[in-house]
Amino acid sequence: MKLLIKIFAQTTCIILLVSSGIFLYTTYCWKNQSIQNINSYESSIFRTNILQFENKTSLSDNQKQNADNETRPQIVTYAFRQVFHDSAVLYLDGKMTYNGTVYEFDVKKLRELCASKANMVDHGSNSDGHGPMISQINGRTLLLFYYGNINMGYQIVTYKDITDVIEKSHLLFFQTGGFTLSLIVVMGIILYLSLRKITAPLTGLREATLLVSEGIYDFKVPSEGNTELAQVGATFNFMTGKIKEQIESLSNINRTQKQLIGSLAHELKTPMTAIIGYADTLLTVRLTPERQEKALIYIENECRRLSRLSMKMLELTGLYEASEDSFNPVEIQVDNFLKEVKELIDCRLQEKNISLDVFCEPKELVKKFDQDLMISVVTNLIDNAVKASRKESKIVLEATPDHLMVQDFGKGIPKEDLEMVTEPFYMVDKSRSRAKGSVGLGLSLCQKIIELHDFQLKIESNPGKGTTVSVFW
Repeated sequence: MKLLIKIFAQTTCIILLVSSGIFLYTTYCWKNQSIQNINSYESSIFRTNILQFENKTSLSDNQKQNADNETRPQIVTYAFRQVFHDSAVLYLDGKMTYNGTVYEFDVKKLRELCASKANMVDHGSNSDGHGPMISQINGRTLLLFYYGNINMGYQIVTYKDITDVIEKSHLLFFQTGGFTLSLIVVMGIILYLSLRKITAPLTGLREATLLVSEGIYDFKVPSEGNTELAQVGATFNFMTGKIKEQIESLSNINRTQKQLIGSLAHELKTPMTAIIGYADTLLTVRLTPERQEKALIYIENECRRLSRLSMKMLELTGLYEASEDSFNPVEIQVDNFLKEVKELIDCRLQEKNISLDVFCEPKELVKKFDQDLMISVVTNLIDNAVKASRKESKIVLEATPDHLMVQDFGKGIPKEDLEMVTEPFYMVDKSRSRAKGSVGLGLSLCQKIIELHDFQLKIESNPGKGTTVSVFW
């Protein structure tokens, strides 16, 4: 079942229950109030008539002595007709003496019913009474009032026909019920149309979701207004935009990886061909010891270069995919860090008899970074400086609170190559770099590590004068 139908059904049921409750309660109250008003009015008249009747039937002592059993009924009946007319029944000594109504009542049963009621009406110690009682007689609804005088031996039953009131209450019940039902139908139609309009954005959202599942991210759902559904639409549009960005980012990464693999394959092709050629020559041709040694040295150098290439490839891929797991920045004493770097790079410096001047100002400088990764950065920068420097020259390694700097005084980098030196496999002097075992991944790795630390890399160079590489931390 659709959400619209569920909301509509639940809301309609609630409205129906509340309306029915109000309707039934109102009808019940009206009926009871009407009967209560009639009861109050008729009870007042009944009490007044009883007082008048007792006054008319009261006799003096001499009259009581002279009155016999034959004259007493006549006196009582005459007084009864004068007071109650034809709307009551008179009983003397348990027998009906006069009935001006069209109904017959069981006075004995009425008296027993009166005796069982808690709300007996006190008319004096010599009388009993009760009122009112609702009874169904001959298809009519009557409001009965009973009174009995023990000394005089008479009982009176009078009534008020409230059939019209009951019928009007029933008519009101059906009229109000019909009106309520009509009102519920109208409200239901209005509610359905309103809910349909309100939930229309959800239908658009569903269609947009299907489009997103098919890879279409340019579809936008309506998000005008300040309603919750408008906010959901705006959030959905924001989400699809982010998904599109992520998909494009993954596509770019995939494209970069393909280029990386292609470049690696190209890097492997030439040395592998040469290695196979030299190995085949050693197996099939008799060479002099000098030529054999030369071939073996070439094979060894190329294998070492390929080993470095594969390792750097793994490192580069690891930084792309699992940088958070391998990144552990801690507070490091920079002066000790620079001394450790100098020890690690010392052998490389001795190859060209290059001196490394190390400066740390202040000596107690402390920075937060991943020591292993930053050692890789600094050794790469110094290695590049060694490659670019002449023999017996010097390189400066300097650390300040603002930056870490590696400066050489070598051949420098041409201006047109300066912005591309951090791209993977890019080499300024391809022939010299290959001859020295370089694969063009050094600065690319440095760039990734520096970005991982939220540092900035800046390269300044003057061809023929040298290069300064600064890491701003």
